Amino acid sequence: MSQTMPNNIMTINTAPPPAPPVTRERLIRLAGLLILAAFSATYLLSEDAARYLKPLLLLMGWGGFCLFGGTLRRSAPALFLISALVIVLASWGLSWLDHPQWAESSPKVHRLTNWCVFIAVAWLLRGKSSWTLAVWSLAGLALLVTPWVRGDGIQEWLNGLNGARVDFGLNNAQHTGMLTGTVFLGILAYTRKILTPGRWQWARTLGWVAALVVFGTAVVISQTRAVWIGVFAALCLYFIGFLVWICRMPPQYKARMLLATLSGLICLTALAVYTLEPVIEKRLQAEHEIIEGLASLKLKDDEFSSISYRTNSWKAAIPWILDRPLIGWGGNGRGLVLEHSPNLPDWFMAKTGHLHSTYVDTLVNFGLLGLALFLGILGWTLVRAWQAWRQDYMSSEMFLFLLAFSIYWLTINLTESYMYYSTGQYAFALVIGGMVTRIWRMQADRKWPSTNRTTDA
Repeated sequence: MSQTMPNNIMTINTAPPPAPPVTRERLIRLAGLLILAAFSATYLLSEDAARYLKPLLLLMGWGGFCLFGGTLRRSAPALFLISALVIVLASWGLSWLDHPQWAESSPKVHRLTNWCVFIAVAWLLRGKSSWTLAVWSLAGLALLVTPWVRGDGIQEWLNGLNGARVDFGLNNAQHTGMLTGTVFLGILAYTRKILTPGRWQWARTLGWVAALVVFGTAVVISQTRAVWIGVFAALCLYFIGFLVWICRMPPQYKARMLLATLSGLICLTALAVYTLEPVIEKRLQAEHEIIEGLASLKLKDDEFSSISYRTNSWKAAIPWILDRPLIGWGGNGRGLVLEHSPNLPDWFMAKTGHLHSTYVDTLVNFGLLGLALFLGILGWTLVRAWQAWRQDYMSSEMFLFLLAFSIYWLTINLTESYMYYSTGQYAFALVIGGMVTRIWRMQADRKWPSTNRTTDA
């Protein structure tokens, strides 16, 4: 006799849960993420790609954030974007009231809103560390192939090792140094994770060594001394972090790790000195007479000296800054300094179009309010990232990279206006955007508690 299953016994449903419905937000995020990946991978390789992809990135990122950002729309980054608009409009409006003959015909809001591209990046990354690392990796790989796409390929590397200053076909060598220095510090920050024992450890180790050698060499042959100083300052931070890590290791591993590290440092230093010493020595001696002039307060106006560029432009900017310290002279303020400062050398205008410092350019253009915006973005990100790290929403490697990048970025912008160039805005948006996406994940989980902290769920 067949037996039938009682009606009151429930069957177990083993079918997978239904996929979440396709919504406008999901479509915008998916399309925006693809655009962000393309933006990261091609921005340095093609000016045409940069021209078309960046507006699409902002449309998807800023637009999606405004439509679906929820409570995040009341967070500090949104205030930074609004502040950027207000500062530019106020500076432009006051320039028309004070010096209409010199004012711009219309406000160029992109000069400060470009600093907030990180909002679009952060929203599209959706708080996922794995997506952030993927985007950063695409940018690093793109930088790696720029000599073959925009420069002279292997010949440019050989010229650099023989003492020539190289730029890989980018704006100039300063920007090449800035970008390669950023990638170099990022690779170093993730050393512990890359070298962790496990599958493919040998391949990961070889790739790590090769990447450090390639990007470290690129930093040197770009011959940008401010980048050298910035990298050195960040390396000091890394060394402190390494010592803390060693002190927390079990006693049986400390001596072995210290010995291996010291041996590696000695070998790498010896190789670097042997290979790159002529390049470094040549670059440092190039400004020897100018540095002596600074020390004796008898500076020679040398049109071939980068230090002379900077000292002349900064000296000319001082009275303009003091005259309008709060809001500046408008978006073309640095141009006014160069055109209407009687004490600048005759050769100066033909050689440069800016003041060789993000801080000086900002003070002249947008005053203390503009400078406060720049420092506020970095300061807020650092404070919130520290909170995210303490609450396990940000990995130690990512937080260490942010600390190193902040030191590096504040240093190199002393002598170059990277925040007003597309390459600098690109690097700033990707790095800060990757940090802010984890901060937003922490803030969102405070409203909707979750156990997914350093995971990517």
